[in-house]
Amino acid sequence: MLRGLPATRSGEIERDGAAVRFQVFGSGERAILLLPTWSIVHTDFWRKQVPHLAERYTVLTFDGLGNGASDRPTDPAYYADEEFVTDAVNVMNAAEIEQAAVMSASMGASWQLLLAYHFPERVGASVYIATDLPLAPLPPGYAEAEPRFDEQPTGHEGWMMWNRRFWHENWPAFCEFFFSRCFTEPDSDEEIAHFVSMGLETWPEVIAATIDAIGVSEEIAREAAAAIQVPTLVIHGDEDAISSVEAGRELARLSGGDLIILPGSGHEPQCRIPTQVNALLDVFLARHHPPA
Repeated sequence: MLRGLPATRSGEIERDGAAVRFQVFGSGERAILLLPTWSIVHTDFWRKQVPHLAERYTVLTFDGLGNGASDRPTDPAYYADEEFVTDAVNVMNAAEIEQAAVMSASMGASWQLLLAYHFPERVGASVYIATDLPLAPLPPGYAEAEPRFDEQPTGHEGWMMWNRRFWHENWPAFCEFFFSRCFTEPDSDEEIAHFVSMGLETWPEVIAATIDAIGVSEEIAREAAAAIQVPTLVIHGDEDAISSVEAGRELARLSGGDLIILPGSGHEPQCRIPTQVNALLDVFLARHHPPA
């Protein structure tokens, strides 16, 4: 959940016995849905956007299963991409929001894309930040480590930590490494520490279950991106060490959306350079989803 920010209201939905908890901020006539991302963190990664947007909009956020105020099942079936889409729709229903501008960061792009594909009437505009869609090869290091997730660990440094057994041996060390790759900009210690604190609110069994879950294929991602009918903005840093900037370029090309490349920026620009990102959001929203 958002830390230190008073919500207008809060609530929960249930999926197969697991609670998904949400918060609503602001009271604008038009709405914005800020999607969760990989369960290694929770909604507080939007903390630099929520107060800014809630001045003019109703802002809806929810913790995806696996972290924050929501439950932490360890069955991979709970973390399939389609299930997160179901959660988004049900949270919107519970908050009595028919349509919203939808924003995502990193892995949340898969759920945003499928939401727009299957429920186009619920999405008025789309913003994708540091998309993690399978539209381009992973960056070096990550690409080599990803298929070796279940092998015997061969080391304890860098991307060798992307390993199921290592996570159980030293989860804090993995969090420190992974978030250092999310924030490749100099002087990012504060942001890294914030994300590590969120990562330590869950445990390796949960995050390993998200790796085992069914994700969106490249074929479906391309089909859904090409079918996008709403105004779309893609924001991506050219120093992103988690998701290649080429994934952002390809999403913009397929969707016909606007593309903004942030020079020198890593994987979490909404946290690292929030003033700049919020200004980009303001311009886009003023054109395509203006407050009433």
